[in-house]
Amino acid sequence: MRVLQSSTIKKVVRSVKRITRSTAMGMYRKQVSRFHKNKAGNNIIITQRNVVIGTDDTWFNAVQIDRNPSWVEVPDARYVWSSRDQGAEVAVISKQFTLSSRRRVRNANLLLSVDNYAIVLINGQFVVYDTPQATVSFFNPGRTFDVRRLLRRGENNIVIIAFNFGGRRTIDNPAGVAAQLSIRQS
Repeated sequence: MRVLQSSTIKKVVRSVKRITRSTAMGMYRKQVSRFHKNKAGNNIIITQRNVVIGTDDTWFNAVQIDRNPSWVEVPDARYVWSSRDQGAEVAVISKQFTLSSRRRVRNANLLLSVDNYAIVLINGQFVVYDTPQATVSFFNPGRTFDVRRLLRRGENNIVIIAFNFGGRRTIDNPAGVAAQLSIRQS
């Protein structure tokens, strides 16, 4: 992970624009629409009691990338970025899955590790709404969120909008996102 000097951080912070919630929601809708239009990926139908859905190249618009040694290791997930432009400043990836109509969601957690920050929506509801950060310790801590209340029987989707702080993704300015969605049903 690159350590930024104080003066560099101040310049970068001024150049980073905050994404509004309405802009993020528009990006979410566009991604879900694009996913359905292209019938991208395989919709996972989940009938078992315990399942883990981790990021990998089966997610829509995602390509696996090498994990930076300073990044948190996320079990059952790979670090990914935009398959359209691996050097992009922003990666928007998604996954659709169907939960059994005969089972109830008992527990669901999302483990997210992102360099640098992200917005995550499940079924159109915000899970994570990070703001641009110049704090190196914030970039990739690996955070867990309880998402049980956001999941429903039937079709579900998750969209991750990941941002690279300070410009395009390069060797000197790495970026990546890994997520593990763990679901336990009755």
